[in-house]
Amino acid sequence: MSYRVGFASICGVIDQHFGSARYWQIYDIDTDARFVETRKSYARCAGHCEGGFEHLYEVLKDCDAVFVLKIGETAAGYMISKGIRVFEATGEVDDIIEWIQAGNLPEDYV
Repeated sequence: MSYRVGFASICGVIDQHFGSARYWQIYDIDTDARFVETRKSYARCAGHCEGGFEHLYEVLKDCDAVFVLKIGETAAGYMISKGIRVFEATGEVDDIIEWIQAGNLPEDYV
């Protein structure tokens, strides 16, 4: 299966919270992982943030899943309602890519 995945990362590790993420590393992942691009978003949340996630959806709308350090329940629900799976994670982007390639990203997760 092929996935487009966004990682909230500045430097190759998951290091940003969803609402305050400024950089997204986008990869296409199947048996290979191909870096697509770095996308920039404008952090509108500093701490607690309710609503207003449309700008992040626009940046990530072609992604099947996103990996972030933390995400609030409202933000997660918003992205899931738009068909984007959300995962909280820590660690290296390369390690998470290997985890996805090993078949750990379930097809029916919502």
